[in-house]
Parts: sequence; structure tokens; C-alpha cells
Amino acid sequence: MAPKVNVPMDFGRHLIGSPTHSNLKLNTSEGGEVRASSVILSFNSPVIDHMTTTLHMTSVDMLEFSKPAVQLLVDAAYSGTAEGITRDIFRDINKIANVFEVSWLAEKCAEYFNEVADSVKTPSYTELLYLFEEAGFVFENLKTKDYLNITFKKIAMLRWKQEFIEKYLENADRLSTQKLDMVIELAGSEVNCIVQTLTNQLSVLLKVQGPSLPVSSEYLLDNLDLSLCLASNSALFNRLFSSLQVLPNENIRWAFELVLKSTSNLSSPTLPRCKSLPNMYHQINLNVTFDQFMYWLSVSEDVTSLMMAFDALGTWAHNNYILESKYLTNANGSVFASKLTEMVQQRGWSLLPSEFADQKVSIVMAALNLSPFCSTSNEKSPYVVINCIEKCKKPLSLLSKEAKLKFHFKHPSVTTCTLPGDCGFILKTVPSEATLWTLRLCTEKEDYLGETVHFHDEIRVEK
Repeated sequence: MAPKVNVPMDFGRHLIGSPTHSNLKLNTSEGGEVRASSVILSFNSPVIDHMTTTLHMTSVDMLEFSKPAVQLLVDAAYSGTAEGITRDIFRDINKIANVFEVSWLAEKCAEYFNEVADSVKTPSYTELLYLFEEAGFVFENLKTKDYLNITFKKIAMLRWKQEFIEKYLENADRLSTQKLDMVIELAGSEVNCIVQTLTNQLSVLLKVQGPSLPVSSEYLLDNLDLSLCLASNSALFNRLFSSLQVLPNENIRWAFELVLKSTSNLSSPTLPRCKSLPNMYHQINLNVTFDQFMYWLSVSEDVTSLMMAFDALGTWAHNNYILESKYLTNANGSVFASKLTEMVQQRGWSLLPSEFADQKVSIVMAALNLSPFCSTSNEKSPYVVINCIEKCKKPLSLLSKEAKLKFHFKHPSVTTCTLPGDCGFILKTVPSEATLWTLRLCTEKEDYLGETVHFHDEIRVEK
């Protein structure tokens, strides 16, 4: 093993090609040959170090690489610089650096690729194609998506997805499935970029060349989430399948299954119409001691957030004081606050929104200040605060009878709304025996007649 030397290092360019020092022969493509010092290359590459020091090799076959790229490896190892990287040899020198584990040279190649990407200021198919192809080569051979991510980001930043995909798929039948997968990944949720291109191509191709579906088109349609197209542009979706109507009988079943898959995928992300919103704590044993309750709270898989922990506390305290005539003291409240602080850190719960900072949770004979459990106004909270229109100082008395609670809430997916009143929803309390009340989300139009809020009954969740 070569002694530890910090590379890159300038060993001297004047040593390059020296007959005395060049004891290692590197065989390149097309019968080329480059000679170098095995010691200097070993300092830079642990792979070459193993070949020469352990295996005693005096010749290394690098037949898949061009002679200029191998010469650049030698120049870089001797000089400690990566000068001379060009687009023509980038692919080879980058693979050489990674295969032979010349880590500092691999970093220089990554820097070069970033510089090329940064230099593309305006949409240019030639420039973006170079990035796309090189990134694809790196992914295929080195199994890293770093270069692809840079390329996708550049194309998206230039807002040129549709144009690039349309031009790239002009010769789709010559593309490997890996390249087609890259196109799908580039499109992301904007599947219409691909669907539009395929629809235009197939509407002409199937008429000119006959009802024979290109393999590339079938692969893309099989692997695209067409439900996104159906949801965002049903007219385009219909145009696509109208163009497929001329397919022979053996392909019609495939097209039919494609429609079924698209519609089933469309319905799955839609929130179902809720019947009731049960209180999960009705199902647990509330007749436990304070210490037992706190232990359960710290390990329960049902309690997944700080908000739910406070809900559990309120339910437990109500059961033990009002129903069982037990007392919860201020001492219990301070212990709860201390243990809950530890629990938040242990379970990684997010803090409550800053709007709760001036609120208190009544635990009968103790009032727990929520301020220590709230984020600052500048911190991003995972919670959405929805203000209830109705005000009630005695929620337990409200929940003991049937009542409506109206909320103002506009879902982010609702961009435009022309319905009268404000976007929101109504929860209806449904009391039953003892305190086992439930809430029902009102989803029927009749529930909102004469009300100041209206309900959007289908809201899609983002994937």
C-alpha cells in the first residue's frame, strides 16, 4: 500500500512521460497507450495502488476509455489540478475518476458539470440535451442521481419541460426504457407534458403507419399516472384515448385496462365522505392513576402529536374529576408539564402553533399554560389553525346536545370559488349515552342551506 500522501498534490509536470519513472502502462481504446508512474497514480487511486502494490501489475487495461481521457487522468495525478476537462472527454474522465476512486478528481468533475449547467441561461435544446444525456450516462453507470437532479432543476427553472420533452420524444423508439423513465421522472406530476406529446404523435402516426402502437408509447402510457391527466385536463385525456380507438382488437383490452387504472387511481386520493369523527379516547381505559396515564401517553402508538396529548389529558381529567369526583391538584399540573416537556423531545412532536401561546388548558383544579409548548410566530408549524365561528365557554354543555359548529376554512387546493358565503365546513355534535358524544362532518348540500359557510365535498390530497 502506498504511504499516506494528501492529494491532490503537484508532483511535477516535468515528470510526465519520463522513461525512467513511467513504469506503468495504461492501455486505452483503439490500441492507445499511456505510460505513467505507478507510485504517483497509487497515491491518487487506491484501486491502482492495489493493482500495482498487491497484485504487482505493470499494465492496466482501460480499453473502454479514450486516450485523451486517460492522459488527462495522468496529467491530473501529476499536477494536482483538473485543467483540461472538456465536454468531449467529460464522460470518460468522470467515469475514470469514480471507477478508480480518485475522489478529488470526481469532485472536480461534479464542479465542471455544475458550471456547465449554470452557464445555460436561456432555453437551448442542444445545451439541455447535453446535460440530460450526460446525467443519464452517470446514472446508468455510476448509479447516482445527483447529475439528473441538477439537470431536472435546470429544465424546470427555465420552464421548458414541455418543449424539451416534445423534442426529445421525436425519436422515442430509439430510446431505452431507462431514458423513457428519465423523461417520466422529469415530467413529475406534470404528466400532461408527455401526454400532449404522445397524443399529437399518435393521432398522426396511427393514421399514416396503420394501427400499430409503438413500443415506446405503450411503455410510457403503462408507466405514467394518467389519473393526473384526467384530473387536470379531461379533454386531453379523452383526446388520447380517442386516438387509440383505431388499435386492433388485441390492443383494445390493454387500452381499456389503462382507462380503468387511471380512473381507480383518480378516486383513491379523494377523501371519502366522512360519516363520523369518533373520539379515540372513548376506546381506552381512563380509570387509571395519574402515573399510569402518563406512562401510557409516553408510549402509546395512538397518540402521535402534542395536540392529541392535550386532548387525552382533558379526557382523562374530565373522567377522573367530574365523573369520579376525584381531584387533580396544581402539583399534578406541574408534574404533567415537566413530563410532557420530556415527552415532546423524546417522541419528536412538533410544538403547537403560536396562536395557542396565550391559552390555558383547564385540568380542573389546575390551569396549564400552553406558552412553553408553542412555537414562535416565526417558526413554521405543521398545524393549520381553523377559527370556529361559534363561541362557547362551556364546551361540555354544548356537546351534551345536538348542535352545529361552523368553521371558516379555505383548502389550498381551492384557488377560485364563486359559491355564496365563505368556504368552510360544519361539524354537528351527536350526543349519546353518558359522555360518548361524537362529531359528524356535514357533507350534504341540505346541511348548508341558509348557512354562512359552504362546503367543497371533494378535496384531493397531494401525493
